[in-house]
Amino acid sequence: MAVTATKPAARPSTAPTSRSGAAAVTAGILLLVAVLAVVDITQGTASVGPAEVFKALTGRADPDDASVVIASRLPRMAAGLLVGAVLGMAGAVLQAVSRNVLASPDTLAVNAGSYLALGLVGATGVSLPMIASSGVAFAGGLAAAAVVLGLSGLGTGTVRLVLAGTALMLGLNSVTEGLLLLFPEETEGLYQWNQGGIAQNGFDGVLQMLPVALIGLAGLMLTARRVDALALGDDAARGVGVPVRATRVTVVVLASLLSAAAVTLAGPIGFVGLAAPALVRPLARRFRGYARSRTALPAAALTGAALVLGSDVLLRALVPDGLSVAVPTGVVTSLVGAVFLVVMALRLRDTAGSGAPDRLRIPSRAVFLATVAVLVAVLAGLVVAAVLVGDSKLLLGDVVNWAGGNAGRTVSFVLDTRVPRVLAALCAGAALALSGTLVQAVTRNPLAEPSVLGVSGGAALGAVLLVTTAPLAGGWGVAG
Repeated sequence: MAVTATKPAARPSTAPTSRSGAAAVTAGILLLVAVLAVVDITQGTASVGPAEVFKALTGRADPDDASVVIASRLPRMAAGLLVGAVLGMAGAVLQAVSRNVLASPDTLAVNAGSYLALGLVGATGVSLPMIASSGVAFAGGLAAAAVVLGLSGLGTGTVRLVLAGTALMLGLNSVTEGLLLLFPEETEGLYQWNQGGIAQNGFDGVLQMLPVALIGLAGLMLTARRVDALALGDDAARGVGVPVRATRVTVVVLASLLSAAAVTLAGPIGFVGLAAPALVRPLARRFRGYARSRTALPAAALTGAALVLGSDVLLRALVPDGLSVAVPTGVVTSLVGAVFLVVMALRLRDTAGSGAPDRLRIPSRAVFLATVAVLVAVLAGLVVAAVLVGDSKLLLGDVVNWAGGNAGRTVSFVLDTRVPRVLAALCAGAALALSGTLVQAVTRNPLAEPSVLGVSGGAALGAVLLVTTAPLAGGWGVAG
């Protein structure tokens, strides 16, 4: 969605727009991260307060207190810093090269690839040690990102990249959810992992992912100048001698590396890669330094770290100790990120001059009619197959007899339950497709879908609230 900030009121000429102002803001964010890190290591389920933490850090604490701080709280804080930083920077660079504010590490399907890889291992009943599981998640994430790059034509277009990533993410998540339903015992705990959490048992995981994260962060900083050129458009970048294709592929590969490291260490942490760059972007309109990626990328990394650590601090401050362990940090980051983005959305307006996205071009009327005819035939075949195939396989004659009221009891029972389901799927699919077309046309964004309106999330929340407050509510009550 192309957006710009609402025109601000006139500001004094002394407004800080210099590079020193950007440096001061970055220092302020760094100070906030440091404060959150200190607060985070004083929180936990064990009765180890700030005094005990200080003694543990200075080597004067009891062995038990020192073990809690060194083996649990410090690794958790380090994981929060590392995960937030890499997701923030990965999201910022992806939004810059794709020129799409809805792009994020999720667009590369890294989370979905790691999720599926662990789901496949769990479904087979293989029990792997922690290091091996991390390797599986890392390999699955990178494999998914490689598929996205291949489908998008290795950097030939940003729209193809985000669409390929989104499509693959949805497909892989669907397969994984199916595995969770078919193998509930073997994949126990995988759903919790998919919510994301920074709790660690020692520094092993952090130390394993730290070199990968440093390589990715350093690589993105080295390509910052080329990222600035790509953000202006492919033609402008070529005009200044930037190899567009090679640069885009390099940046996406580095972002994939960072995303895979984050998801391996803490599971999928939602919203950070989308919210952190969105929070930094308005600073570029006031501080000239943030208009350059060399300054904006570290700021996005620090903002991401602040989001993750702040969410963990907020979780442990508001939720009782016994329950805070059961609530993943990723749930809170999604809530906090959503609040920030809603506040920002209230201050933004659509760009009046934005051009509409490219539309599908049909060579001729005959080709259009032939395409429609093929789609109708395929749809009719799928409807017939859905009606006939299932736990009980039927024939077309059974359907004809059922329509005429002459079918047997068994056939009538099967079709009375199967036909409404098929019709509901048909109508729901058509409604979602039409809704998505309208949303993309209005927002002029190929990544927009009906879920951006909040309908699905609101419906799910309403159903959960009704079920928890009125357990005896019927199916029609939940649907209403």
